[in-house]
Amino acid sequence: MCSPNSASAFSGEEPMSGRSRLPGGEIRRASQRRTRLAAALPVRIETPWRTGDRVQWRDRTGVYRRDVDEENAFIEIGERLYRVRRAELRSG
Repeated sequence: MCSPNSASAFSGEEPMSGRSRLPGGEIRRASQRRTRLAAALPVRIETPWRTGDRVQWRDRTGVYRRDVDEENAFIEIGERLYRVRRAELRSG
């Protein structure tokens, strides 16, 4: 009669031990044992800016002009035009 662990020996699997192992089957070093998964990043909901909207960027209030690409936009503060990351803009 076969023991429960002998079936896994025939299939090429290692029997389960009390320690987690690396994918190659090696035992983890002490510095690798107590690792935690990274925390999930908070989901940012992006505001759909329109031309003429008032926005704040770095403690300054300006006017949203247009998108440059998916990440950047032009805003006007005073008489100057700035290219800024859309993620840095707030409602003003």
